[in-house]
Amino acid sequence: MSQEVDMCEEIQTHRLTFVLNPDNIWNSYNSDCRRITETDEWKEVKFLNDDASSLNSDIESVPNNCGGVYLFTLKGQIVPTSHVYILYVGRVKHTSNQNLRKRFREYFKDDRPKIKKMRNTWGKDLYIKYLPLNDNTIITSLEEELIRVIIPPCNEQYPKVINGAIKAAFM
Repeated sequence: MSQEVDMCEEIQTHRLTFVLNPDNIWNSYNSDCRRITETDEWKEVKFLNDDASSLNSDIESVPNNCGGVYLFTLKGQIVPTSHVYILYVGRVKHTSNQNLRKRFREYFKDDRPKIKKMRNTWGKDLYIKYLPLNDNTIITSLEEELIRVIIPPCNEQYPKVINGAIKAAFM
């Protein structure tokens, strides 16, 4: 019986709700954004080291001279390259005080509840897929559009219609 209780607690801890393609939203993905994201310029780094106690050293290879959009992904490695969940979509504008590498480092100590759960629960299997960009207007609009069509479970803010629908459906 205690194994069942332990497994029940683990299932509760590891549970996320995904919303996949409501109202065929993927078909409405903005064509300008699609042109930007359909590129081989995407890069990927492992977020944490193998025991999830610190940042992976690969973070040092992330550019510190630009902004961009990024996806936190959970890679189960059960079926290589196919067992991937997008948990979070983010962006960082390039400014004199901010860049991709700095932003990724900040997630190690981020205390927002969903980010903390993502890091603490799946840290050793988290990867960051990122697209370096320099145009802050494009960075902002691309992040908003990716959040709108992907509806990642660890983001807090969604476009207005989706945000209201999610609150009504799950609260």
